[in-house]
This record gives sequence, structure tokens and C-alpha cells, in this order.
Amino acid sequence: MLGTGLTAAAVAGADATDEYPIPSRILKTPCTAQQYLAAVRDTRPIYYERYMIDYNNKPAADQQGARDRINWFFSMDYPGRRQYSEQIATDAFYESMSWRWPNWAKPFFNNKGVTAAATKVCMDYPDDYSVWDWPTVPR
Repeated sequence: MLGTGLTAAAVAGADATDEYPIPSRILKTPCTAQQYLAAVRDTRPIYYERYMIDYNNKPAADQQGARDRINWFFSMDYPGRRQYSEQIATDAFYESMSWRWPNWAKPFFNNKGVTAAATKVCMDYPDDYSVWDWPTVPR
């Protein structure tokens, strides 16, 4: 008999953790998006530059969408951020910005080394939106 001796396989399931897909330091930081991005600019400038080059190559609507969405994320408390992390880990269609621009939140969510450095100092920065105004060609 074919089923003899076979056990049922466990059901696979995706799950977010406090480190995936969004690092815990981002889930827990009291910083704003602008404070954090300014800290990335100064602690890991190559990641800031790469992001801003990509950002400046996007249509204005996508730039605004990314700013609005990341500010919405940072406005939430830890449970809200944790729930968002769970949603994006388990539902590919949850985050519509990802369909418009897959790397829209790259310096915020995707690199634990950048996150570790920037979250250590981000409270030292003002909540200044000018951090989004980076010239396409560095000075």
C-alpha cells in the first residue's frame, strides 16, 4: 500500500520574526523616517547615495508615495510595525509601493548593518525633510 509508513508532511508557513523582514531596531526605534535617513547618510553614505540615486530616478508620484508610506510606517508604535512586518512577510500583495518600486524602503528595511549604525545615532538628528533633497550628482 502506498501510504504505509509515510507520515504527513508539516504544512509550511511563512512568518515574520523580529529580524525579518524588517530588522528589530527599525521596529523599535523612536526616530522618524527623516532622522533615520539622515543618520544613514552620515553613518553609511554609500547606501544613502545609492538609494537617493534610485529615488531621484523615479517619477515624482513614486517619490512622494515612498515618503508618505515610510512616514506612515514610522508613525506606528511597535505592535503596529510588527504587524506590518508580518503582513509583508506573508502577503506579497500587501505593500502596493513594492509593486511600483521594489526598493522603495531599502535603507530602512533591508540591511541590518545599516540599521544598526543608523539607529544608534538617529535621535541626534532633527526631523528635517530636506534629507530627501539630495542632488542627483554629488557635490
